[in-house]
Amino acid sequence: MKRIVLILLVAFLFQSCSENDGKRPEIKKDQLVDVLFDIHLTDAYLNYSGYRIDRNRDKIESAYGYVLDKHNITPKQFHNTMKYYSKHISEYEKLYNKVIEKLTKYETEMMKASESDNSTDKIQRPSKIG
Repeated sequence: MKRIVLILLVAFLFQSCSENDGKRPEIKKDQLVDVLFDIHLTDAYLNYSGYRIDRNRDKIESAYGYVLDKHNITPKQFHNTMKYYSKHISEYEKLYNKVIEKLTKYETEMMKASESDNSTDKIQRPSKIG
């Protein structure tokens, strides 16, 4: 969770002044759900791998930067979108519930795969999670 706060903080620091000024989100809701889902997976991987912010800052920032690049989002777009949602909490809460649903579905699929394979080494990420 600390890393999620860090990435949000880094995104906010990239652009202290914004052209959008939080008037509308620059990232569509469905895409933001996917981005936040991938941020959570990245966070889990970094925690599991033992990365620490005090020793691995560059690798951690690179991992989160990769998530933004994967979705063709700039730090500025992410910042502006998060700024918008910071002023529209009820909308963000609804959106985040979708992230939680997606994470729960993913976890369930991974648990089923683990039980059927009886080995976590064989688990692969599904190609698409609805």
